[in-house]
Amino acid sequence: MKILQVIHGYPPRYNAGSEVYTQTLAQGLAERHEVQVFTREENPYAPDYAVREEADADDPRVKLTLVNLPRSRDRYCDSAVDERFGSLLDGWRPDIVHIGHLNHVSTSVVWEAAKRGMPVVYTLHDYWLMCPRGQFIQFRPENPDDLWALCDGQEDRKCAERCYARSFSGSREEWREDSDYWTSWVSRRMKHMRDLVERVDLFIAPARYLLERYRDDFHIPEAKLTYLDYGFDLDRLSGRSRVPGEPFTFGYIGRHVPAKGIHHLLEAFGRLKGDARLRIWGRPDGHSTSALQRLAAEFPPEVAKRIEWLPEYRNQAIVSDVFDHVDAIMVPSIWVENSPLVIHEAQQARIPVITANAGGMAEYVQHERNGLLFAHRDPASLAEQMQRMLNNPTWAAQLGARGYLHSEVGQVPSLADHARAIERLYEQVIAKRRAMAVAARPAPWRITLDTNPDDCNLRCIMCEEHSIHSTRQSERRANGKPKRRMTLKLVRKVITEAASLGVREIIPSTMGEPLMYEHFEEIVRLCAAHGIRLNLTTNGTFIGKGAHAWAEIIVPVTSDVKISFNGASARTQQRIMVGTRQDKVLQNVRDFIAVRDRHAAQGGDRCRVTFQLTFLESNVGELGQFVKLAASLGVDRVKGHHLWAHFDQIKPLSMRRSPESIQRWNRAVDEAREAARQHPLPNGGSVLLENIFPLDENAQSDMAPDGACPFLGQEAWVNAEGRFDPCCAPDADRLTLGRFGDLNSQSLKDIWHGEAYRGLVAGYATRALCQSCNMRKPKGA
Repeated sequence: MKILQVIHGYPPRYNAGSEVYTQTLAQGLAERHEVQVFTREENPYAPDYAVREEADADDPRVKLTLVNLPRSRDRYCDSAVDERFGSLLDGWRPDIVHIGHLNHVSTSVVWEAAKRGMPVVYTLHDYWLMCPRGQFIQFRPENPDDLWALCDGQEDRKCAERCYARSFSGSREEWREDSDYWTSWVSRRMKHMRDLVERVDLFIAPARYLLERYRDDFHIPEAKLTYLDYGFDLDRLSGRSRVPGEPFTFGYIGRHVPAKGIHHLLEAFGRLKGDARLRIWGRPDGHSTSALQRLAAEFPPEVAKRIEWLPEYRNQAIVSDVFDHVDAIMVPSIWVENSPLVIHEAQQARIPVITANAGGMAEYVQHERNGLLFAHRDPASLAEQMQRMLNNPTWAAQLGARGYLHSEVGQVPSLADHARAIERLYEQVIAKRRAMAVAARPAPWRITLDTNPDDCNLRCIMCEEHSIHSTRQSERRANGKPKRRMTLKLVRKVITEAASLGVREIIPSTMGEPLMYEHFEEIVRLCAAHGIRLNLTTNGTFIGKGAHAWAEIIVPVTSDVKISFNGASARTQQRIMVGTRQDKVLQNVRDFIAVRDRHAAQGGDRCRVTFQLTFLESNVGELGQFVKLAASLGVDRVKGHHLWAHFDQIKPLSMRRSPESIQRWNRAVDEAREAARQHPLPNGGSVLLENIFPLDENAQSDMAPDGACPFLGQEAWVNAEGRFDPCCAPDADRLTLGRFGDLNSQSLKDIWHGEAYRGLVAGYATRALCQSCNMRKPKGA
C-alpha cells in the first residue's frame, strides 16, 4: 500500500504531540508499506513554497516532501501549497491520504485528494477544525485579567472579537474598526471546515471524549467517526531506572505555551511543603519561556533553586533523558486536552501522572488508581494532589506501577498493533470507496427537466413543494416571486444538445405535475423529432385532457409512464396524496393501459406502465395488496423509494427511522415478493419490483454501505432556471453538493466534463447526503 501522511511539522524540527505521533506511525507503517510524508519547513533564506525531499533521519524508509512556508501563520487555504500537493498526488498516486494536522499548511489539500478520488483519513488531535485557535480557550474583553478563559463553543462573531481581535489586529481599537471583516473571515473559515468534513472518509479520535465533541458540537456523522488510541514503540519506553539519591521530583515535558498551564504548575509547586524538585523539559518558546522563568524567579530563593529548566529531550531517549529523573509526570494543561502522548508514555514507564479532571486527560488517568486528578485550572487543587504524592512516595510509585488501565496488562497499545489497526481502517475505507465508485459516461443517458415545479393539483404529504406541511409555495407568493417555469427556449436548447450527445430519455418535471406545463406537448414533439424517448412521472389525475386523450399523445414516444400511487386502499391513497380520488385514478390507469395495449397491438412500441410510491409507515402494511392490485390492472412495475423526511411532521413515517420500523419494512418486502409470485400479469409475466429489498438494521444512517450512486456520471437534472443538478435529492439538499453550471449560458457537455462535476463523481462517497441517500441500494439488491 502507498500511504501519504500529511502533517504541519515533522520531528526533529517540530516535536509536539501530533508531529511525534505522525512520525511514530509513519515508521510503524513503513515495516510493510511505502510511506511518504508531506510536511512543511520554515526557512527564511529559501524561496516561499520551495519543495525539497529528504528521508526521516531515524528511519530512511520514510520519505519526506517538505514545502517551505516561513510565513504561513493562521492561513488555512493556500493554493500554492495545493498545487505542490497535487503534483505529489499525480506523481506518486498514493492509495490513501492520512492527515494529522493542517494548521500552517493548507486545508484545501483535502480537495486535491477528493477530486482525484483518493480516500482521506483524518486523525483528530485537537479542536482546530471547529475552533480557529484549536483549543477552545479565549480572551474575554469583559474580564481582561482572565487571559485564557475556556470557551463554551464556536460562534463567528465571538471568535472574531475574543480571539482574532488580539491575534491579528493586536488591539481592541483596530478590532472595532474591522469587526465585520474578521467576523466574515471566521464565518468563511467555518463554512470551509464543514465542507472539508464532507470530503473526508473517516475521522479517527484518540479519545472518546474528543469523538463525542466532534459528533455533538460539529455534527460529524457518527458513521464517519471511530475511536482508536495512539500506538507506541514500547522498546523506546522500556528500561526505566530511577536515578537514586534525589528528592521527590515532579517533571513536565512539552511546549512552553500558556495553554499547557506551566504557570499553574509553578504556582502549585510554590505552595508545597517539603523537599521536592520540579524539572521542566522543552524547547524554549521565546517570550513565553522568559515570562515563566521570571515567574519562577519571584519565588523565595529556597523554592526557586529547586526549579530546573532543561533542554528539549530526544524522543528516542525519553526514558534516559527524562523518566529516569522524575517520580511523577505533570500534565497541568488549562485547555481540555484529549489524549496527551506524555500520559501514555509515563504510564508505560510506570510513572504516576497528575492531571486535570477534564476531557481525555481524565479518560486516561483514573484518580487514585494510576494517578491523581485535580480540579481543572485550579492551582490550589493541583498543589493538594502534588502534596499527597510528595508525602507518600511509596504510594505514588504504586499508582504508577498500574500503568495504562485500558489494558489488562497495563501496557499502552504497541506501535505494531496500532499500525495493524490503522491498516484495517485504511482497507475498510478503500474497499468502501471501490464499492461506491462510479464511472462517468461520456454524456448522460437521461436528463430530467424540472419544467414546472410550482404547478400541481395535489398536495401529497411527502412533496417538498406542495405538501400540506410545506410553506414554500405560500412563501413564494408572499414574497412576490413568480412561479418557476422553464422557458421553451431552454427546453429546446437542452433537448437539441442532448440529442447530439446520444441522450436516450427526457423526464419532465418530477416535483410539479408535468402535464400542467404549458409546453408539455412541445416536449413530446421535440422528443419525437430527435428520436429521444419520453419518461413520464404523473400523479394519475391526467388533468385537462383526461387519461385517454393524454395516452394518445404520450404512448407513441414514451418508454415508461410512472403513475404516482400510494395506497392499495382508498383511505390510505387519499390521506397520502391529498386531493386525489382513488376510484378515478384507477379508471384513468385502465384507460391509459387500454390505449397502450392497442398501440402495441398495432405494431407500435409498448411503453411500460409503473406504479410509483413512497414507502411510508402509513402504506407499508398494504405493500403486498398494492402489488396484487398492480398485477390485476396490467401495471408492469411497482417502483418506490424511502421517504425524504422534509418536515418534522412526517419523520415518524420513515421506514428507516428505527430497528423496529426496519423490521416492519422487511416483513412487507417478503409480502410484496410473495404477491408478485402468486399474482401474474394478464400477459403471464410477473410484476417487476424495483427498490423493494430488505434493509439491514444499520440502514438508519446508510441503507447501502456497498452500493454505488445510480445517478452520478449517468444522469443529469436541469432545474427550472437552468441550473445543472447532479441528482434527484431534494433541492436544498442537492445544493450542498456544489454548483456545477448553468445551461442557459453553458453547454451540457462542458458542465458534464467540468472539474467541479467530475470532482463530485470521483469523491461523492464521503458526502453526508450521499451516504444517507434513499436512492442507493446494496450490491445484488
